[in-house]
Amino acid sequence: MLMGRNMATKGRIWEVNERGFLISDAKLEHIQPPFKAVVDDVVEAYLKHIKQDLHSIYITGSVARGLAVEGQSDLDAIAVLEYYTDPELVMQDWVTRTEAEILAKHDCVSDVQMDIYPHGWLLHDESEFSISAFILKTHAVCVWGIDMSPDLTTYKFSDKETRIAIANDDIIQLEPDIDEAIEAIEANNSPDNVRYWCKRICKNIIHSAFGLVMVAEAVHTRDIDISVSYFLKGYPDQERGISQAVDFVLSPTESASEILDYLDTFGAWLIAECNRWLDEHNPECDIEYQFERDDE
Repeated sequence: MLMGRNMATKGRIWEVNERGFLISDAKLEHIQPPFKAVVDDVVEAYLKHIKQDLHSIYITGSVARGLAVEGQSDLDAIAVLEYYTDPELVMQDWVTRTEAEILAKHDCVSDVQMDIYPHGWLLHDESEFSISAFILKTHAVCVWGIDMSPDLTTYKFSDKETRIAIANDDIIQLEPDIDEAIEAIEANNSPDNVRYWCKRICKNIIHSAFGLVMVAEAVHTRDIDISVSYFLKGYPDQERGISQAVDFVLSPTESASEILDYLDTFGAWLIAECNRWLDEHNPECDIEYQFERDDE
């Protein structure tokens, strides 16, 4: 298989309990040096700028799961606002600058993402899938404040409709994500900007590709190597295209024409496949999947 040439094969499938519910494997003890120092700086930054509006802070992704690879993994953080806080009034102009400063300080991570979630994104109508609540419940560990995850919806992965809702989040966003990447690269083809968007969109491509087979395979993962392996079980003839996405994640190109050509070929093919999936599973194209409920 033409997997990424420098790829660290480190990952695992999410476990489910005896009742079929997904189990989070994000834990405080999984945050190991040197990543703990990055986490400390992220928490300090949130507290410095918006402490009065904060309810809690979380780390998600490979760092929270003890699977981070030095120099390759991102640091993904989420700050949840207090329930009474108007998110439009919370100062956020510091975030991009702070992400860059922390990234420059710590070479153990390849990117730093600091998100801010309104409280209302998490406590919602259970007939509607919330990716924000799903991430905190199944992917994240609380590093400051009062952990909300025990109060959030549980996700019965053995239920097909739950798997459709999870896959839908990546699949329905692929085409607008690719359009956004193309527009950003065409507007600014500097090497740094091209590399940034190359890595970002190719991660989205891999997640969406896995989403196409997740419902049938009945496994959940966000890990690149596992995602690609499962995708190729369903699409063995797309090995070259998906392997190129892996290479671009690990070694993003600075050539605008190279990544744009890739998005115009494999990206366009994948969009068409995602649209076919939506026709079958989400014909209304709801961004937030609506669970079917029997009439009372």
